Amino acid sequence: WMLKYDKENPYITHYDYMIELAQKYDVTFSLGDALRPGSILDSHDELQVQEMINIGRLAKRAIEKDVQVMVEGPGHVPLNEVTANVILAKSLIGDVPYYVLGPLVTDIASGHDHIASAIGAAVSASAGVDLLCYLTPSEHLALPTPDEVKEGLIAYRIAAHAGDLVKLREKSIKWDMDMTEARRTLDWEKQLALSIDPEKAALIHGRTGQHPGNNVPCTMCGGACVYIMLPQQRKYEREEKKLQQTE
Repeated sequence: WMLKYDKENPYITHYDYMIELAQKYDVTFSLGDALRPGSILDSHDELQVQEMINIGRLAKRAIEKDVQVMVEGPGHVPLNEVTANVILAKSLIGDVPYYVLGPLVTDIASGHDHIASAIGAAVSASAGVDLLCYLTPSEHLALPTPDEVKEGLIAYRIAAHAGDLVKLREKSIKWDMDMTEARRTLDWEKQLALSIDPEKAALIHGRTGQHPGNNVPCTMCGGACVYIMLPQQRKYEREEKKLQQTE
């Protein structure tokens, strides 16, 4: 439309009118970055940064009229720029909720973009981003299947929790503490229940022929499991000490 008629973006031209409509119907603006990077190679180029500045101005105008706003961030950012992206965006938009599409920290993970982007999502979450927009394994390839949606959501739940461990340490650490205790006591039922994906955890554990109620180590370490060896060592030391005292 802009190219055809050689005019400014109508959403910009009529922004004040849109604010009036948002006020009237209690609508929240989601200000997206149309010039966000298409790969990690053009992350934080001049166009993207200038647009972030403009979005900050648009957000301020809406907030001054009591219209709620959220701001969309990029989806392709190299790992060393992820934290800087969050800091820059927050400095421009203030307390407005900021969400990112990962971001992907590499562009070569087709079929596994949910993993590549969850890495960026975890760093973003720890740096102060407010919301995460998840990706699936089919990103850049096709529409996702229900199973791929589940994979993406689980990857992002992990990323979000990893970020919360940094930002909300005391409020988030209990889950990990409970898992640590369950592993120490070889409580498999509790370990599986505490897993972020209990169904998959149970499937993997079950293929070893073990049962959740068995108080035995997994097949990764077997008899060399520290939670088996350490109690045995402590028992041996206690018996040795007791024997020495009776001599």
